[in-house]
Order: sequence, then C-alpha cells, then structure tokens
Amino acid sequence: MLEAKVHSQLRDFSRLHSEQEWIHQLTMGRMIARGLRLQSSTIIQTGINHKHYYLSYLIPALLSPYSVVIIVEENSLLEFIFEECIFIQKHIDYHKKILNYYPKNKELEKPTLYIVDTKTWLERIFKDEAIDHLTTIIVKGENLIETTYEYLTLTISYSQLLSMIEDLDFSHQDLIRGKLANLLQLIYSHPPNPYDSYLLEKREKNLIKDILIHSQSNNKLLIDFLSSLFLQEKYIHYFIINRSQGSFLLKATPLELKSIMEEKWLDQNLIIIADYLEPEKVPLDYGNHLGLKLKDFTCLKFSPNPQGKILKIYFPDNFPFPNNPSFATKVNQEILALISGIKINHCPIIVIIDDVPLQGQITASLAASFGSRVKLKTTDLALNSILVCDTDFWLNYQDALLSPQLVIMATLPLPSLENPIISAQVSYFKSQKKDWFRLYLLPIAIKNLQRISISLRQNQGVLALLDNRVNYRIYGRQILQALEPYGKINYLDLDWIN
Repeated sequence: MLEAKVHSQLRDFSRLHSEQEWIHQLTMGRMIARGLRLQSSTIIQTGINHKHYYLSYLIPALLSPYSVVIIVEENSLLEFIFEECIFIQKHIDYHKKILNYYPKNKELEKPTLYIVDTKTWLERIFKDEAIDHLTTIIVKGENLIETTYEYLTLTISYSQLLSMIEDLDFSHQDLIRGKLANLLQLIYSHPPNPYDSYLLEKREKNLIKDILIHSQSNNKLLIDFLSSLFLQEKYIHYFIINRSQGSFLLKATPLELKSIMEEKWLDQNLIIIADYLEPEKVPLDYGNHLGLKLKDFTCLKFSPNPQGKILKIYFPDNFPFPNNPSFATKVNQEILALISGIKINHCPIIVIIDDVPLQGQITASLAASFGSRVKLKTTDLALNSILVCDTDFWLNYQDALLSPQLVIMATLPLPSLENPIISAQVSYFKSQKKDWFRLYLLPIAIKNLQRISISLRQNQGVLALLDNRVNYRIYGRQILQALEPYGKINYLDLDWIN
C-alpha cells in the first residue's frame, strides 16, 4: 500500500537528510499518500511553515504510481521543489519523470510529476483545459483566494489608453484625447491616501465607458473591461495612481469567487496544503469563498502548538487605543524600550506597522538609535537586523527568513477600509445585511495573527502586541482563544524576552 511505503521512505530519508524536525511529518505523509491512492480531495492545515513540511508531500508525490501536479506560487519555490525532487530521487527506491509545465492528456500515459506555477495552472482552469481526475497538490493554499483574485483582475494602464488613441482615425482621436484628459483630471483630484488607490466614481466610470465604446477596439482586454462596467454588481472598479510618473492603472476585480469557481472544480482531485486557514478543522468560510464542496473533502488540522511551545505575548498595560492622539508617541517609546532591552541579538527583530505614516516615523526613529541594523521591507537581513514592514510583507517572506526572537505589532492586523477592495467588500456585506466586521475583517485578522505566530512558536520568541483593543473589546476574547496556548504578561519583563 502506498501509505506504508511513504511512511517507511519518509522516515528513513528524514533521519539521514532533513534538518527540520516536525512531529506530524509522517502522519501528513500518510494522509497525502491516501489522497493520491484514492484520488480523493483533501485539505490539510499544517500549523507550521512550508520549510518544515515540504517532504511530507514531495515524497508521496514521487512514490505515487500516478501522475501528479504540484502547484506553487513563486518561481523561487518552484526551483527549490524541482531541485529537492531530484535530490530525493537519488535516495528512494522509485524514480519518476519530473517536468515543469502543465501536461496535455496524451502525456499522461507514463507516471510523471509536474511542477507548475499558479498562474499557468489557473490559465488551464479558466480555459477548461485542466485534466479531469488528475490529482493536484496546491502548496501554500492559504494564498489561493488572493492569487485567484489577482489572476482574474483586469488591468488597463494609462499608456495602453494612449496607444489605443494612436490606432484611431483622426476624426476620433481629438474626441478620445479630450475625454482621457478629463478622466486624468478627475483621477488626480482625489486626495492622497496610503494606498494611492481609490474606487472609481460614477462620473469616472461613465467617461471610461465612453472612451472604450468610441475606440471600437477589438482588444480583448479592453472589451472585457468595458463589459465589466455594465456588470457593476459583480465587479469592484478602482484605480491606482503613480503620482511621480503621472500615470494610473484602471482595475476591475470580481466581487466574489464562488459563482465563478464552483463549476471549475468539477472532476478535479485537489490536495490543498496551508499553514493556517481557520480555527476549525473544516474551513467553511474558505471553502465557501472558493466554491469548494467540502462534503467531498477529507479535512485535517494539525495543532500549531506543539507541547512546550506556547506563544509568549506581551500586552502593555494602560496603553492608548490606536485612534488616540498619543498612540504614535507611546508606540515609538515602547518599541525603543523593547529593542534596547534585548541583550543578545541572535535572531532578527520584526516590527510590523501597517499605517504608512506611522511606519515612516518609527523607521526614522529606530534608524537614529540603531543605525544600519534597521531595514525597511527587505529580505537582506543579518542576525541582529531590525526589520520594519507591514503585515503582507512579513507573511509573504517569513518562510525565506530567519525565525525572529521578537515580533512587535503596533496594531491588530485588521484590513484597512482605505483599501478600495476592502471597502467594496464591506459595502457588499452591508448590502446583504451581514455583520461585516465579525464575518469579514475579524477572520482575516485572526488568520494573519496565527500565521505570524507560527515561526515565533518554533523559536520560542515573543509577540508584543501594542493594541489595547484586545483587552477591552468583545472580539479580543475571540482573538486570544485563537492564539491558545499562550503565556501573557502586561509589564515589560526583559528577562522574559531575553
């Protein structure tokens, strides 16, 4: 049986070649093997970073007598997995062909492992060219919703609109140039915000419609964007300004994925692996968002909290709320005190600040005190580096960086309503008379906190959360329950941190 073979080979290989120890490695390996053998769909929440669990899906995929596709997000990860597969095959009893493209039906006669990037796979899915019943392992499934939204987003640049004018006859060129000049004026009349991104208003949408209709273009992107403007109940229309270059991007993103995706999963065998999706084993919101029929899935959730690896959390006492005028000053003082109190810097310190102006202030203050140790949104870190970044940056790159000894968060990682996509989603929940905070914003914050805490638990590090709403708001209890088990103090104990 495949499960027994995977167990034996994974155990022997890990003893000899793996530097990462994970107590659930063999269990996950058998679970993946079962999904491959039965060609059944599975969702696994590992509670741990990819670098700890990748052998648990690579070895089953290589030992399976069937063709398997592995979907990965980044090219760097694709290269890593490809190299690891070649290395693993030198030490196991079964050899399978490994290719880095999505197959065609005729190529499936011989068992092969295909390693494909997410964009290529999504192209096949939406062109209805995905092969039925070919088991697909999706790595870092926690990002699948965002990646799918990005893939389906239509984007038109200012330069594309200018190029479109050049293709028109002279009688239309002046008309379109005038309308484009009006659009540019309207777009740049919006006051700056941290995202330089704004929802399109009715007048702006009408101008874009006029421009695209009069262009009579046969460009598929322009036609699709125009069509989306007539389906405003299904799309979020917004723009992003690049003020320094005097340009902008027009974007149309689907409001929801369920109605688009649910038919795409028919006859697809999916094994989705994520570090964290939801507090429960069966990720109902995640499945509903993607249109997955979870009754057809086997769901497994490993505890992110191995025995003896509780999360250490520091909540300062009597701290002002984020909307208090004194908050920025107090945050700066607290961060300086925390970092100054660390005696030996054997791991990086991460300072997560989502508010853009505050992030700039804190970075300048830290640089004045700690000099070149302070880095802003970079992966080039030394052991004693102090990295200042936002939540998205840290979640995207934490796997590739050293585990920190201290993560300082100025506020809860709640999505900002200044982000037009978030604002439009909130409006959508409101229109359906749903609790937009409890059903939309809060789950995202809890998911982000769980994912941030994964590497901290492994390194026995400390999470310093400077947002007092956790202690005084009703939803704070729900956030703390999701982080259990944890040790909590509300005073600055430098021995605890060191």
